[in-house]
Amino acid sequence: MKKFNLLFILVLSAFLVFSCSSNDDDEELADTDSSTVQDADNSTDTVPDETSNDEDQTDTASENNDSDTSDPTDDSDTSDTAITDNDITDTDDDPDTTQDSGDSQPDKDPTDPTPDSGDSQPDENPADPTDDSDTDTSDDDPEIIIPDIPVVFGNICTGQTKCYSETAEITCPAEGEPFFGQDAQYAKKGTCIPQKFTVKGSGDEKIVFDENLKLEWQQKITKNVDWQHASEECAKEYAGSYGWRLPTPKELLSIVDNGKSDPAINTDLFPGTNDEWFWTSADFASTADSDLNKAWFVRFDKGFLSHKSKTESEKMHVRCVRGTILPEGEFETRTIGGDEVVKDSLTGLIWQKTYKDGVKKFADALSTCEDLDYAGFTDWRLPNKNELASIANYAKYRPASDFPGMPNWTFRTSTTDTKTNSSAWYVIFSESIVNPYAKTNSDSVRCVRREK
Repeated sequence: MKKFNLLFILVLSAFLVFSCSSNDDDEELADTDSSTVQDADNSTDTVPDETSNDEDQTDTASENNDSDTSDPTDDSDTSDTAITDNDITDTDDDPDTTQDSGDSQPDKDPTDPTPDSGDSQPDENPADPTDDSDTDTSDDDPEIIIPDIPVVFGNICTGQTKCYSETAEITCPAEGEPFFGQDAQYAKKGTCIPQKFTVKGSGDEKIVFDENLKLEWQQKITKNVDWQHASEECAKEYAGSYGWRLPTPKELLSIVDNGKSDPAINTDLFPGTNDEWFWTSADFASTADSDLNKAWFVRFDKGFLSHKSKTESEKMHVRCVRGTILPEGEFETRTIGGDEVVKDSLTGLIWQKTYKDGVKKFADALSTCEDLDYAGFTDWRLPNKNELASIANYAKYRPASDFPGMPNWTFRTSTTDTKTNSSAWYVIFSESIVNPYAKTNSDSVRCVRREK
C-alpha cells in the first residue's frame, strides 16, 4: 500500500511538473504572437502614415509651385485646376495649363521669348511659336499703317514706291549716299498716308469711295464731252442718287497714282480710265486775253495738271465726284533761331521760308534738303508732288498760291516721272501747273519737314 501511494505521488508530481512547463510555453508563445501582431499593427499604421506624408509632400510641392506662378494676392488652392491629362509631375512645367487655369502669371520669365522645350501642350498659334497669347490677332490682309497726321490732300502719298537716278530706276540708296531722300523712301517712313479706296454697289454704276478724303467717285466715266456739257453730265442721276459735281484740281490729283503710268491710276478701282484729259471744275485765274475762257484739267497718262480752252472743239472726259470740297492751306510765318519758317495748319507741314535757286540736278536737289540745317532742325527733305501741289491755290494767279512771299518760280519735288525716268515733277507757281520736266533743269528748291 505504501508503495502504491508513493508511486501515485510520483506520478502526480510528474504530471504537475509537465503541466507547469506546458503553461510557460503557451504563455511565451502567446507573448510572441502578441508582439508579432503588435509589430504588424505598428507596421500597418506606419505605412499609411508614410504614404500620407508622401501625398502631403506632393500636394505641398504642387501648391508651392502654383504659388510661384499665381497672383501673390490669391490664397486659393489652385492645385486641382493645374491637373491635366499629363502626369502631375509635368504639370508644373506646362505654361499652357497655367493659362487654362486662369493664372495671370506665366510659368517662365515673361521676357524670354523662347518657348519651353518641355512643353507637352501644342502651341495654340502654330504660325508663331513664340506667341503664348490665347487670342489670334493675325489678319489675312497686311495692316496699313496710317501716320497720325491730318488726313488732307497734301498728306496723301503719291503712290511712288521705287527710287531713281538722273535717268533710270535704281536700288533705293542708304542715307548719306547720292539720291537719298526720294519720295518712295519717305513714304516708307510714314511721312504720308497711303491711298485707300473701296468699291461700293453693283452693276454698271459702281461708286469708288476714298476712305481718306471721304469723297465718292463715279467709277464709270463719260467720254468726249466739251466744257459746256461737262457739268450737265454730273448733274444727272448716278447709282440712284444725285449731288455729283466736277472735281477740283486737287481732288482730281488725289486719285492719280504716280507709281504707274498710261494711265497713272489704279485701273482695278477705276477701270476704263484712259491716258487722256479729264475736266476739273476750276477756271484758269489769269486775266490775260490769251488765257480767257480756260479751265484746268488732269491728263492721266502721267497725272499732270494744266489748263486748256473751253471751246466746243475741246473734248475731254468726265469723272464726277461727291462730298465736301477739299479746303485750302492756312499759313503762318514763324521765326525760329533767326530763321523764318511757314507752317500750314491744314497739313501740319513746316516749310522753309527761304529757298535755293539754280539747282540743276536731281541728286543736288535731294541733298540740298538732306544737308540743310535751318531754324535749328536737320530733318528737312525735298517735298513730294502732292505736298508741293498742296500749297497751290487755283483761284489765284502770279503767284497761284497763298504761301507768303511765294515767287513765280518753278520748284522741284522728290517725285520722279515713272514714264520718263529722266524727268521729275515740278510745280510752276506763277500758275501752279504740275508737270514733269527734265531732271537737269535749273530750278528752285524749298524744303519741308513735319513738326514732331
